[in-house]
Amino acid sequence: MKYSAADLAATLMATSETNYVRVVADWLEHGEVSQVEPAQTGDLLVDALAAAAVAHLARQNGTEPPAWTLTPERALPAFWHPGSDRFFAYSLAHAPAEFAARGVLVEQDSLASV
Repeated sequence: MKYSAADLAATLMATSETNYVRVVADWLEHGEVSQVEPAQTGDLLVDALAAAAVAHLARQNGTEPPAWTLTPERALPAFWHPGSDRFFAYSLAHAPAEFAARGVLVEQDSLASV
């Protein structure tokens, strides 16, 4: 079964922020790219994560990201980094472009589902 961006957003809304990266990593293994735009949640971080994940999966699949993933409403006004401040620069350098462009600094290695 494949999961939509709306499924990802709903799961993120129902979990603690400390689990966001794990949830996104799992979605990248089981999610699907869709042109159907999920409703915005009202949580800027969740909306940015959903857009980043879909755009990233589209690139991995060799397809164009859906237009909705590129809207300014799906990007954070400031960077979000889930780890220690000591690793901010490392995360900035190693975040996939689709995440960094939306203000989400998550290292590529952290997005591998285990």
